[in-house]
Amino acid sequence: MRMKTHLTLLALSALMLSACGGNELAEGQEEGGVPLDELEEAAMAGPDGPAPLRCPAKVRKELSGPDIIGLRLGMTLPEAMATARCRLGEDAVVTEENRWLDRLDTNGVALGTQFFTVEKGSYRPCNFASEWQECRGKFKWEHTDEIVRVATPGVPGKETAMVVWRTQKFRDGQMPSVDATLEALTAKYGQPQVRENSDSPRGYSAGTRDLQWVYDRSGNPLSEANPLFGRCRNGVYAGGENTGASWTDGCGLNISARVVLSGNNPGLVMELHTAMIQQSTTYAYIEGMQAELQRIGQARREAEVKEAGDASDVRL
Repeated sequence: MRMKTHLTLLALSALMLSACGGNELAEGQEEGGVPLDELEEAAMAGPDGPAPLRCPAKVRKELSGPDIIGLRLGMTLPEAMATARCRLGEDAVVTEENRWLDRLDTNGVALGTQFFTVEKGSYRPCNFASEWQECRGKFKWEHTDEIVRVATPGVPGKETAMVVWRTQKFRDGQMPSVDATLEALTAKYGQPQVRENSDSPRGYSAGTRDLQWVYDRSGNPLSEANPLFGRCRNGVYAGGENTGASWTDGCGLNISARVVLSGNNPGLVMELHTAMIQQSTTYAYIEGMQAELQRIGQARREAEVKEAGDASDVRL
């Protein structure tokens, strides 16, 4: 029986995210947040910044399964990026990371975009002289309406969407009702296998409603009586800045949602968080990614040795 593999998201300094946990790959942690206009063209950034949006996004028709705002697991990096940007709009701020998995041995291979964030809302250039503590990247955000985060691990050119998170923060006068939100979630994803309610006030919130959809590798919903249930639930967490995830071989799709109740009116939704992962697919993908990195790294080392061995200018 294989042990559960834990994932850690490294900090995105522009979004003030924190790293946590780890998996069975080599340990390492980095911080940073690379603006889109500094990314390679392969990551859809031109020398003058993000490429113009062409919506709707070009996506393979054979992709199936549940989605979060059109984002599906298994999308390529260009498909996922274009889908998120089309949904959030031209003015959304894009941040990318070239490191996502903690404890990953890259074997000297320079990775492409492993994680990206698209965020929209009200923001302006930050005055670093007087408000640097309130700055995120080069902006001061006055209100965040929506944040979409996607983990896209992979060797160069094969980055693939493995985990999706979405956060919505509703403004006053635009908050949906709790009942309507729960009904919409059930209509989209079916009956959840987990429902947990909390009416404990916290900060500006009057409580939360948490839902989870938990499936096995074959796509069958898991009940609490199934021995796999305890291992497969909580594969991904929806809520706030927590973008942790874990995966277990044998587990399937895991969708999580958190409905945050308004402190001023518990019948209204202040925030809505959703997240999604396919655990067995992610497990096999990460194992294959590490093996491919080892192969690429070994091929590079052998080529370097051969080139050095052919040199005739060694002087002793």
